[in-house]
Amino acid sequence: MAEIVAAAAAVHAPQLISRPQNEELAKLDRGTDALHRLGRVLDETAPDVLLVIGLDHLETFWLGAAPTFTVFVGEHAEADYAGRVHRKVPVHTDLAVDLLKGLVARDFDMTFSQEGTLGHAFLTPFQYVLQDRPIPVVPLLVNVYLPPLPSPRRCYALGRAIADVLASRPERVAVLASGGMSHFPGTARYHDPQLSFDEWVLQEVGAGRWQELLDLTPVQLDEVGEGELLTWFVMLGITGELPASMLSYQALSHHGHGVVQLVPPVAATAPPPEPTVPRYGGHVFTQTDYRWYRFPEPSSFALNRLLHQIIVNPAFRSEFVRNRAAVVGAAELTDPERRALLAEGFDELVLVGAHPLLALSARQVVALELQKDAPTGTAPPTATVEAAPPSFPTST
Repeated sequence: MAEIVAAAAAVHAPQLISRPQNEELAKLDRGTDALHRLGRVLDETAPDVLLVIGLDHLETFWLGAAPTFTVFVGEHAEADYAGRVHRKVPVHTDLAVDLLKGLVARDFDMTFSQEGTLGHAFLTPFQYVLQDRPIPVVPLLVNVYLPPLPSPRRCYALGRAIADVLASRPERVAVLASGGMSHFPGTARYHDPQLSFDEWVLQEVGAGRWQELLDLTPVQLDEVGEGELLTWFVMLGITGELPASMLSYQALSHHGHGVVQLVPPVAATAPPPEPTVPRYGGHVFTQTDYRWYRFPEPSSFALNRLLHQIIVNPAFRSEFVRNRAAVVGAAELTDPERRALLAEGFDELVLVGAHPLLALSARQVVALELQKDAPTGTAPPTATVEAAPPSFPTST
C-alpha cells in the first residue's frame, strides 16, 4: 500500500522565475525559501515519486481541446516559461499509467497525454522544490481557467479516487498541489486581488476546517480570484482533511503567494484555534456566472486563435511585431476585434471575447520579442512585463 510521506500546496507565480526588478524581491525570496524548504522535506521523507497536481494557463492545451483532468504519461515531462527557462524531468510512467487506468475504472473520464510542454505551474516546483533530486514525477493537470470547471467537491472526489488507486501501490508518494491564491492574471482586476479572502483560507486550512471551502462553487472562486485552489482540493482528497502549517504567505500587489504543508505535520497537533477572520474574509458573493474567466464563446475563436499563434508560432509573432496592422487586417476578424488588437490596451480585447490568459501571454511574448530586438544600450521597452497593466507594447 502506497504511503503519503509528504503533502503540500504552493504558489508557482512566474515572477519567482523571472524576478522582474519592479517586484518586491524580498517577498519573492521568502516564497522561494519556502519552496526550498519543501525540497528538504523530500530529502527527509525519501519519496519514490512526486505527484504534482498543477494546471494549465493555456500553454499545454487551448481551445482545440480543454480537458477537465489530465494525467501526463509520457516518459519525460518538459516544462517551460516563455522560452526563458526549460526543465525536463523523468516521469514514473508505471504509476502514471496505473493511475490513469484506475481512475477511469472508478468512473472518472480522464484525459491522458504523452507529449506536450507544461507551463510554469510545473516549472516552478521543478525548479525550486524538485531541483536536481532524482525523483520521478507524475504530472496531473486540472482545468481552472476554461469554464465550465469542476467543483471543489469533484476535485476532492478525484483525490479520494487517486488515494484508492494508490492503496494497491507500493511507492512512497509525495504530493504537491501547485496553485496560487487570489489573483486575476490578464484581467482589469490584476492589481486588486482579494487578499482578505486569502487570510480566511489560511485560517481555515490551518485549523483543518475544509468543509466551507469545499462548499464553494467555481463561480464563487472566479469572483475572488481563487480558482487555482482546485488543485489544493485534489491534494486534500488524497491526504484526508488534515490541518496545514503555513510556511510562507506573501501579499503582493497582484497576487497572494502561499505555501502550506500538510504532511508531515510541522507542529504538534493541537485543538484548532477559534476563527478571528470573518467568513470569506468579510466578502459577500454577488456573481451568478463567471465574470473574470468566462466560457470562450465559439464566435470569438478566430480572435483567440490569432492570439494563440502569436504565443506559439515565432514566425507569426515576428511578423505581428513588425507589421501589426497588416497581420490584423488580413485576419478573419470582426471590426471590433481588429480595433481591439490595434489599440494600445487589451482590456478591450477581453471585452470582445479574448481569453484573458491568451491576451496576457500574447502581450508577454510580444514584449520579449521587442526587448530582444531593442538596440544595444537602450532601455528595454517592457522590463516590467509580468506586473505592468495589460497593454500590447508597440515597436519603436
